[in-house]
Order: sequence, then structure tokens, then C-alpha cells
Amino acid sequence: MIIVTGGAGFIGSALLWQLNNLGIDNILVVDRLGSANKWQNLNKRAFRTALHKDEFLPWLERGADGVAVEAIFHLGASSSTTETNCDYLMSNNVNYSIQLWRHCTRHKIPFIYASSAATYGDGSEGFSDDMKKVPSLRPLNPYGFSKQKFDHWVSFQTKTPPFWAGLKFFNVYGPQEYHKGGQASVIPQFVPQVQNSRTIKLFKSYRSDYAHGAQRRDFVYVKDCVKIMAHLYRHASRAKSGLYNIGSGEARSFAELAQAVFKAMDVADPRLDFIEMPEPLRAQYQYHTMAELTRLREFAGYTDPMTRIEDGVADYVRNYLLNNDRYL
Repeated sequence: MIIVTGGAGFIGSALLWQLNNLGIDNILVVDRLGSANKWQNLNKRAFRTALHKDEFLPWLERGADGVAVEAIFHLGASSSTTETNCDYLMSNNVNYSIQLWRHCTRHKIPFIYASSAATYGDGSEGFSDDMKKVPSLRPLNPYGFSKQKFDHWVSFQTKTPPFWAGLKFFNVYGPQEYHKGGQASVIPQFVPQVQNSRTIKLFKSYRSDYAHGAQRRDFVYVKDCVKIMAHLYRHASRAKSGLYNIGSGEARSFAELAQAVFKAMDVADPRLDFIEMPEPLRAQYQYHTMAELTRLREFAGYTDPMTRIEDGVADYVRNYLLNNDRYL
């Protein structure tokens, strides 16, 4: 059985879609569904059963009911970049992950977990996923700090799972993110703006070296992310353990992203409106991110091209956001 923590979330449920496409449905989903619409991410997916996140660790420690676990994808965590409760983040994002690492080490289970490009902070130390760079990184928010702390803890471990990978996701967008609200990518916010006024609102820049809308991100399509994750699972015996950047390898501006949305919606006379950024966001705002993919190509052996935003946005907007059924 394959275990996916956070399996009802954005990337987790997209991973289920990818595994189902490969004919895999012997999957345990671990998550906390609550009373929101996250359950819809699972509505079309095939999996064996589900466990609440609070029941999962005790279940593992009881021997997983005799189930043979092939791999654990650990995607369950608080992913809110505005979360300020550091005690909660340390318990949920760090200590929970440590317990899973130790279980996978004892039972020789491959372990693939979600880190984050938020660990890179303002980017002044670059965007290399070399493990030796971890101690020098300075995240800008508590969420990034929690992800950094687990990466750092991992770097000291002499006993490890047979294969492990920490995935530093950059700016992921695509189907299944609808439950995330303000933490979703900006694309689901752009579409209704265009429908209402043919205008997209972008944050102003507060740095003289970046024009309004010229702030740049590595936008990566969720379908690429889950293809990479499936590749790591299927090639765990040959891939090298370590941290891996999961991005497109390109830095594209928010203005370019907006233009891709306009084009996907066939808008002939688009307009951009630059608005003030909320004060609390300004001190922790990243103006440039871009994944270095050398390790992914050389040590994981992943050679497929990454989706450019023009193509990813067109697929997302036309085949999901503008459809009655928006789900994978």
C-alpha cells in the first residue's frame, strides 16, 4: 500500500490522480477533511481507505494492521504562509515529520516529503537544493522556518529510510487548490476579475529595481509536480536520496502570468491594475524565485520538459476553471 498524507489537499489529491493514471489504487489517504469542500478533491479518485491525521501515527505504531507499506508520501502539513503560531507549526510540520521519518527508517520504507521554496527566504543565498546549503538559509516567515527546521534535522541523520527525498516546491498552481482560499495561487482569483471587468489586479512593487508587476516567480504546474513524484517512487532504487527543487526552472513575472490568463480567456483588450500590498506581507515578500533543476535532472534522472506557464495556464483555465467540473 502507498500512503499519502495530506491526500485530500492540493498536491496530495493531484498525486492520487497521477497514481490512478498509472493503475495504482491501493492507497491510504491521511488527512483532516473537516466541513469544507476538500472532500471534493477525492470524489473522482480511487483509493482503498482514509484515516484522520490524528489516528494515523497510532495506527502505524500498532503495525499498520499488518498492511505492507510500499512508500509514504508525506504532504500533510500546515501550508499557510501567514500562520503565526510557531508552536503549532513545530508540532505539526516538524515533530510529526520526524516521527514518520523514524518509522520509515525502522521499517525500511521509502519516504518522500514536502519541503518548500519558502526555505530560501529572500533568495540572497541562491536556490541550490544542495544539502550543504541548508544551514545558511533564512526563511522570511514561520511556515518557511518550520520547513527549514525539518530539512536541517534531516541533514544530521545517520540512519535514514532506504530512499528519501525532500521536495522544495516553488509556486505550484493548478486543479485541486480551490479549498485553499487566499493561500491558493492567484490564477483562480484572476479568472473572475477578468470575467467581471477584463482587468487583473496585481500588487505594486516596493523596490526600485522591480517595476509594478515585474516581481518574478517560478510558477510550476501541479501536473508536473506529481509526475516528478511518481517518477521518484518508481525509480527509488536508482535515484539518489536528498533534497530536490520542484519548479519549472524559469522565473516569470506576475504580469506575464496575467497575460497568459488573458490569452487563455481570449480577452482582446486586457488591463492591469496595480494595488497596494498589505503591510504585513511587505517584509516577507519574495521578489524573485527560480528553481535550479540540476540535481533533479542528474541525480533523480527526471528528463521530461517542464510546462511553460502559457500552456499550463491555458489547460488550467480552459479545462478546469471555466468548466462546471473543475476537478481532476
